[in-house]
Amino acid sequence: MRLDPESLLTFTVVAQQGSLSRAARQLHRTQPAISNQMAKLAERVGEPLFTRHPHGVRLTAAGEILLPHALALKRALEGAVEALQALEGLKTGRLRLAASTTIAHYCVPKALARLRRAHPSLGIELRVGNSQEVLGLLEAGEAEIGLVEGHLPQLPAGFEAEVLARDRLFLVTPPGHPLAGRRVGPRELAGLEVVWREEGSGTRQVAEAALRGLELKTALELPGSEAVKQAVRLGLGVAFLSGYVVEAEVQAGLLGVAEVDLPGLERPFTLLRPPEALLSRAARAFVEASKGEGKEV
Repeated sequence: MRLDPESLLTFTVVAQQGSLSRAARQLHRTQPAISNQMAKLAERVGEPLFTRHPHGVRLTAAGEILLPHALALKRALEGAVEALQALEGLKTGRLRLAASTTIAHYCVPKALARLRRAHPSLGIELRVGNSQEVLGLLEAGEAEIGLVEGHLPQLPAGFEAEVLARDRLFLVTPPGHPLAGRRVGPRELAGLEVVWREEGSGTRQVAEAALRGLELKTALELPGSEAVKQAVRLGLGVAFLSGYVVEAEVQAGLLGVAEVDLPGLERPFTLLRPPEALLSRAARAFVEASKGEGKEV
């Protein structure tokens, strides 16, 4: 047996009002239309739902059995409307993000702070990995928005790209290194021992592309910028890292930096998202927050 949900909702109003005419006024419909709808519902049930009396209608036994279920349907639909209204105002909902390491640690928190100030009840899940891992999460449907560093060979299917900011890689040295604080040319890099980020890192991809053809030595390969910074501080080599990553240590005198006179060490910070029409409200709000002030992520 299939029952029409709209007829069940009308049935609850008739039952609560105890009158077809009062139900018609509340629903802004004609009494004959309400009577016809209730007759069709009774036909589907196979039993009369009301008996008439001089002042209105009274539920039959079948009507008494049906009423709690019809009211449950009404509550469920009202709850769905309330949930959607809350979602529209971002009083609820969840945003799933994935960001490459540099962006996640040094840039995304600014955007999330702006987002949470505007929508404090919004749930946020941030997953962090290198650029290749972020692309994998997007392709697997485990994140709605991705933020990656460096140039992308191709976009994941179904995603669009928007450059949010630009970053420059610097030669990072131990404090007091002869190259620290200088602008250096490619020839001065010859023979340097480099501490690299792991394979798949956007930072490493940009640096290796810009330095191709230069005679550099590999000292270490470490996962993540923090490990690379510690290795450089200990004098195990130099590194190529984002200015965002080393800003605090340079100001504290814990690391030195040199600007390398080479094209290609600048890279974009790129936001990857589905087309506008497919974005959730939470994702749209994050995109706006990520634009922030002055092109900061």
